[in-house]
Amino acid sequence: MNRAFANVIVRDYGSKFYSLLRVNLKQHLFHRSAAAAEKASNKKGLPSAIPSLEPLPEHKINFSTPPKMEGATYLHFFSLLKGQAEGRVMFADPCANPVMYDIDMDAVIAMPETNFSKQRDSISLSMTRPGSQDDDEQHYVLSKEPSNVLFEVLEYGRNGSARGGPSAGTERRWHWQHLPSPPMRGPYLPSLHRREVIHPSAAAVVDETTLCVSSVETGAYAFDTVKGEWRKAGSWALPFHGAAEYVPELGLWFGVNAAVGNTHHCLGAFDLSSWPPVEHRTWNYLDPLSDKWLTWQRHLLNLGSGKFCIATSFQNIEWHTPCNAAGYPLHGLDDEMVVNDLIILTGVEVVRCGDRLKMINHKSKHLEGIEIHCVL
Repeated sequence: MNRAFANVIVRDYGSKFYSLLRVNLKQHLFHRSAAAAEKASNKKGLPSAIPSLEPLPEHKINFSTPPKMEGATYLHFFSLLKGQAEGRVMFADPCANPVMYDIDMDAVIAMPETNFSKQRDSISLSMTRPGSQDDDEQHYVLSKEPSNVLFEVLEYGRNGSARGGPSAGTERRWHWQHLPSPPMRGPYLPSLHRREVIHPSAAAVVDETTLCVSSVETGAYAFDTVKGEWRKAGSWALPFHGAAEYVPELGLWFGVNAAVGNTHHCLGAFDLSSWPPVEHRTWNYLDPLSDKWLTWQRHLLNLGSGKFCIATSFQNIEWHTPCNAAGYPLHGLDDEMVVNDLIILTGVEVVRCGDRLKMINHKSKHLEGIEIHCVL
């Protein structure tokens, strides 16, 4: 397992700050071995059967936004970039001003301004620039704007070497480059005088120079990272939701199913080396919860060597009658809506058993009563 921690981004409703919590994966989500996990397997899916993650990890660092932008949480974007071990957490506010916290160095790094603000559910994909001898990173971001799909890449390399061009010097730095949007369009909308914009629901790095994105409505499109061009890949859709993770030890890609309104919690293994993709196997990594909890978000963390942390977020909405200072209900006033958050972190391991794959559940822990923005 290459990663030792999961990064949980928590929003404090009072201060409006975002805090980074570091969850020790070996301590909380994994047994000493796959054999120990199988022996201790307990697949009960009720919240009462899943222990709480205690003690709550200490805050590592806080992120804040300009006061006028505190409420625009849908434009508060976090992403994880590669590093020496645990990586770098990048935060971009609605003003497109990013900052990076290097976990390995325990240092904050100023970043160049992005070309556009990013939705919190933007899809991020990382890869190494083809032919690079310095492990130069490329971090692609697809932002789902209401009227468009905006696309750009954050690159770390020698000044002027973006898009595979010749190096203009020896300086290595971060820089953003705007890229053409995927040509995913639906039917013409007379009221808007344009064709409907279809947002990609899934994406993956399929080889060292190709990204693939898709939606059920428009099919799949491939992006050549060297030429900077899109092409139609097929009328099929990638069989997962969000970004898939490649596991070289197994030669397969792994992804989770859509979250909103879906009570089935599935992890799937797929072969994307040829198109259309081939589904090898799916597993239920978590049993359904009670009906009061609505699934709304999933995050798949690739830990290396076939191990994953899957973060599943739930919400429960309650309506409370407001009370006066003495605690008596104030009838005649509108009820107050209270949103309760629950997140379950699940550690799983996929191994080969002869010619088949097997998923082993290790441990699950839950966090409740705090507002989770995302898990990286």
